Amino acid sequence: MVTKKVIDSLYKLCKNRPDSPDELDIALLFEDVAEKHSLELNEEYLTINSLPPESPFHRIAFKRIHGIIEFEEDIAIVLHSSIIFLSKKDSKVHIHIKENKLSFMDKLFSGMSEKHESF
Repeated sequence: MVTKKVIDSLYKLCKNRPDSPDELDIALLFEDVAEKHSLELNEEYLTINSLPPESPFHRIAFKRIHGIIEFEEDIAIVLHSSIIFLSKKDSKVHIHIKENKLSFMDKLFSGMSEKHESF
């Protein structure tokens, strides 16, 4: 089961992109999910045809992929601020989008504006 803790650990594990897309475990995509998701690969892109063409995750440049990780029921494609989970059982896709954390300055200004609104 993919929990918030697992998702957070994926972002940490795949914090940086590999030096070359050749270092990605692309073979994992062919073991269980390529056919179910009608995956297409060329030298530069991975196309996930189980997603609609208008989806921003339909076609992904390999140079944007940080990691490809296998789970019991899914294959995770980790990007900088999102994770695409491709089901091994069927053509279902789940996408996690990382929430932007407020910087110290954002928190400071947010707190100041709340105080001014209370007057």
